[in-house]
Amino acid sequence: MIQVSRIFNSPFLGVYLKTWEAYTLVPRNSDRDIKSLVSYYLKTEPIEMTIGSSNLLGSLSVMNSNGMIFSNIASEEELSAIPKDCNVAVLKDNLNAVGNNILVNDKAALIHEDFSDESVRIIKDVLGVEVFKGAFKEIKTVGSSGLVTASGMVIPPNMTDEEIEELGRMFGVKGRVGTANFGSLYVGASVVSNSKGALIGEDSTTVEISNIEEALSL
Repeated sequence: MIQVSRIFNSPFLGVYLKTWEAYTLVPRNSDRDIKSLVSYYLKTEPIEMTIGSSNLLGSLSVMNSNGMIFSNIASEEELSAIPKDCNVAVLKDNLNAVGNNILVNDKAALIHEDFSDESVRIIKDVLGVEVFKGAFKEIKTVGSSGLVTASGMVIPPNMTDEEIEELGRMFGVKGRVGTANFGSLYVGASVVSNSKGALIGEDSTTVEISNIEEALSL
């Protein structure tokens, strides 16, 4: 199931929302429509919160079935919104926009090349995945430019067929290149998706929407 939408009058949904199979992080002051879309299309429980008093939850967090990692600007009070059964860590790294710099599903994580060894260890332990450093050619913010779920993957169109296949083996899913929001290379910042559905930035064309839907097997 897919739906086009906006949040705070922006089509870059992935900047504000972060999801996986059970939960979706939603800014505390977002409107009721977004919470309803999250529940209906992603089939997840909305968790209302801020990170460092910011609404940019998608840029400042990352999650999979094994755990959640947050930017070091998150406070203990803010993290108290996370269910107690979740494995949670705060990444104390200069690259504090963890959602922009980590692309992960339940099999692997592709991360910004400049993360410290200690950050690599935390990512591996908390998310329970193999960790690889890399980039999409000149694009180092792999979390905001790429999108991966349990069922598919979309990466920027500057990647070769061989690189797509290699990433597919890494994440254990088939994928393809694509854009969103009328040509933006930052699909991860434009789309919020899990294996059950997707919320896609409202500026996306019908061709982009169709491509994302097929790539993610929705």
